[in-house]
Amino acid sequence: MLKFLKNNFQLVNFFVAALLVGMLYGWWYLPNAKQLSINETSGIHNQEKISSPPPLEDRELSSLPVPTPTPTNLEPLITEVPEIQTSPLLPGLPPDYEQLPPLAQQQGSREVSNNIAVKTNLGHYPFPENSQQRLVKVGEYYGRSESLDQEAATAFKKMQADAQVQGVRLTIISGFRSIASQDALFQNQIKRKGGKEAAARFSAPPGHSEHHTGYALDIGDGDNPANDLKINFENTSAYQWLARNANQYGFELSFPPNNSQGVSYEPWHWRYVASPRASQIFMVARNGI
Repeated sequence: MLKFLKNNFQLVNFFVAALLVGMLYGWWYLPNAKQLSINETSGIHNQEKISSPPPLEDRELSSLPVPTPTPTNLEPLITEVPEIQTSPLLPGLPPDYEQLPPLAQQQGSREVSNNIAVKTNLGHYPFPENSQQRLVKVGEYYGRSESLDQEAATAFKKMQADAQVQGVRLTIISGFRSIASQDALFQNQIKRKGGKEAAARFSAPPGHSEHHTGYALDIGDGDNPANDLKINFENTSAYQWLARNANQYGFELSFPPNNSQGVSYEPWHWRYVASPRASQIFMVARNGI
């Protein structure tokens, strides 16, 4: 053993020195390592406390951030709103105006030819009631909405606008009228005049009024409403303008003086006859005048 130590003295010294250094390092490092571990653990816990938000129930809802809308996130909502399309002829007219069926294709309509004798009722010709699909509102009379067939409505609005430029105010008193409404009106007229024959000189029996078609209307003078539905309407600027210009827009007087139907003269009652459909409806009535 002594011989070994003597022969390997340097190796033994190196081993002893390394052992002493390791013992000294362990004596210093272990206490400091424990303290370092405690400090690191404490730092992690503190960081979690700082970065973690409190539970929702511990916060006031008013303190929550509210996103502000921007043009970017509103744009999809705006682009999804459908564009409202109207006919270029008259605001409110359905876009498929030109595709609507003619009179002969609609239920309840009837064709009239020169070879068919049409029976009148107390001097009034029968007329079909127009489809609600074809009616367009053109104005109001004392809060009552008045409508016309889309063809007559287009022509009347044009005529009304042109008259307005010349200082004449054309107003619609009565436009389309259903058969049921005409029946109530005719019954009241019977009470006032004392009988059907007398009433028929002033009002048509139900099913026989031009107003059913949506192509006939009663016109007034917006500057002289006191003359509405009176013979004296012929003295107003509105009637005088109509007498000179109405035919240019496709309108004619339905019941002039001494008409063949025996209906009282009505200077306020006009009908539109310029379209093929309107001309077909009033063919017999016009030939009888």
